[in-house]
Amino acid sequence: MHAFGKACHLVVDNLTGRGPELLELCKAEISRLEHKFGTFQPDSVISRINQGAGTGVFTPLDPESRSLIKFVTALWTRSMHVFDPTTRILRECYTADGALLASPEQLKGMLRLVGWGQLEVTDQGAHLARKGMVVDLNSCVRPYLIDSIKKILIREGAKHALIELEQDIATIGKQPDGANWLIGVRFPKGSSAAIHRLKLNDASFALRGDFERAMRVNGERFSQSLSPVDGQPIPGLLAVAVTADNCLAACSAAGMAMTRAEPAALNWLASLGLPWVAIDRDLNCHGPMAAGMQSG
Repeated sequence: MHAFGKACHLVVDNLTGRGPELLELCKAEISRLEHKFGTFQPDSVISRINQGAGTGVFTPLDPESRSLIKFVTALWTRSMHVFDPTTRILRECYTADGALLASPEQLKGMLRLVGWGQLEVTDQGAHLARKGMVVDLNSCVRPYLIDSIKKILIREGAKHALIELEQDIATIGKQPDGANWLIGVRFPKGSSAAIHRLKLNDASFALRGDFERAMRVNGERFSQSLSPVDGQPIPGLLAVAVTADNCLAACSAAGMAMTRAEPAALNWLASLGLPWVAIDRDLNCHGPMAAGMQSG
């Protein structure tokens, strides 16, 4: 099945004969959160906020919606305003390989429509200050969805499960036969790419960035992350993967690292005490998981 435009893979044990029932519970939660928060769902909370941009009309928020916005605001604050879900509109200024389509004046004009700080949240709800602004929280909702499904399965007594939504993954226990859950992580190897299989038992994983889809600007590689300050590609890491107890924590760590320049990002990741791997703009691998990948 698909959710938030990405392939979703669910594996749940059937040791108690409730496997089909548990899968249906998972599917219902996926449908609920996609319709509630999906950027491309016409009646979602996010779409209504975007549609109301610059109109003065506030979109009502329930406690779950407020909690999500509070989480995003915390990331925005901690990143010194570089992690910004309103930058999606800047992608229209570039081709997929990093060529600038807009003139400097056009890019400057687009930057007026960027800034998470222009999202006003009151007792009435949420409102974007300028017409044409858009927020896209899919990358934050996906790990929230993974964690929500995991909680449901644990509550229902599942002992073995894998929940995968593109770059966000969580597991419960090991596989029913005792084998390890294994996930594949692509990494640079010479002039091509290799796949390393990573054990992920009763843990969560998040990957942000893609070294194989790097932008090229004046011969240099950059990730797809764009600065909300000047609209230029951020001179940071190309990809970061982190494992943690829950998917939101892994996502937060990886996403925050992608907002920093390479040296600062590597130092920050090293301070977390979590397993991680990062790929720099010269396609070198760093981090506790890097040695096993390169030797594998």
